[in-house]
Amino acid sequence: MRTRAKEVPVSSAVIPQDYHVHTRFSFDGRLPLDAVCEAALARGILEVCTTDHADFVPGDAGCGYFQPAAFFAELEQCRARYDGRLTLRAGVEIGEAHRYPAEVARLTAGFPFDFVIGSLHYVGDDFVMTPRYFAERSAREAYTAYFTELLALARAGDFDVLGHLDVPKRYGVAVHGPFDERDYEEEIRAVLRACIERGIGIEINTGTTRRAGVPSPGPEALRWYREMGGEILTIGSDAHRAEHIGYELAQAVALARAAGFTHLTRFEARQPRFIPLP
Repeated sequence: MRTRAKEVPVSSAVIPQDYHVHTRFSFDGRLPLDAVCEAALARGILEVCTTDHADFVPGDAGCGYFQPAAFFAELEQCRARYDGRLTLRAGVEIGEAHRYPAEVARLTAGFPFDFVIGSLHYVGDDFVMTPRYFAERSAREAYTAYFTELLALARAGDFDVLGHLDVPKRYGVAVHGPFDERDYEEEIRAVLRACIERGIGIEINTGTTRRAGVPSPGPEALRWYREMGGEILTIGSDAHRAEHIGYELAQAVALARAAGFTHLTRFEARQPRFIPLP
């Protein structure tokens, strides 16, 4: 159980952070880190945390791709170059952390990460980030299986914030129509409860907004999380291109406020600190 986060001041910028950004160190990324910094500065973002994929599922396109030593070398160069203008945090997005605890422990113990996202892209051996996953299942079967596996991740994975809570809807809407989180309230609340009990947060991920029109999670689940006592919340664009950095994060701030939040969370050396909402 984590200690309660302290609150620290922040300026009143519209976008205080983007805590989900991918660079060329992700298998599906192309951005040099300095391009991330320039895009963030152009959009008035105060703090960026890069969260490149670290995947361990054999046969996955990202398995073994992330090279943390090379990433940290480039990060330190950019921290020196943009010092005083932009805060750069070192993050990583780990897939299926509950299934690969030894690999996760080696990675996080070996490098000074500020922030770790725990994400789920597989249910068993089935990749959920494709319409095919839904075409072979009813909506109820597809989403229930995902949330069941997500609960296992929330209960056992070593990470700070659960990534894109209901991410399969990015691909499910094309097959089964709009996703209504109220249809899976029991399953989602179980995941949120596990996060709260372990001192793990969630994010508002606007990468899903680009693909499905609403973020992950939607406003209803975000409200449940706050009403249940959830406090740790970050916002991120899930950008893989420069033009997507900061995408709809002003909307994410508004959603957080509407759900009852008065703050977001920043991380340094994996320790949370609250920052007031602008």
